[in-house]
Amino acid sequence: MNISVKIEGINSVNSMLEGFVNGGRFRDALAAAGEVVSADAKANCPVDTGYLRNSIAVQVDGNSAVIGPSADYGIYVEFGTGSKGSGGVAHTTKGSWVYCKNGRFYTTSGQPARPFLVPALTNNVDAIIAQFKAALGGG
Repeated sequence: MNISVKIEGINSVNSMLEGFVNGGRFRDALAAAGEVVSADAKANCPVDTGYLRNSIAVQVDGNSAVIGPSADYGIYVEFGTGSKGSGGVAHTTKGSWVYCKNGRFYTTSGQPARPFLVPALTNNVDAIIAQFKAALGGG
């Protein structure tokens, strides 16, 4: 048994997609979508000094965008630490630990997760799609 499929107009779709990617519109849409996520993450980031929030940036590289903080402790705020953190994350396996600050010793069991980045992505899926639709000329 032979099955034959014919798609009419596929060449024009391929041309449109090539123009989208090669013309820079894909990269522009990716950057715009990244800014949507970044703005939401900044709005919902816990603030003490503001360093974490101010370190959130978007970097477009090829066909992907990286959105996140450059502050090295961002992962600990997002996922928590120790027994109070999100399960399944490597840095949340310790029950408790001791640290020294200003010559005093403290024992801690960690801090709860205060997610700001993952929700910024999941809450903005429609806005991200809209950026790509607009760049394709469809919205």
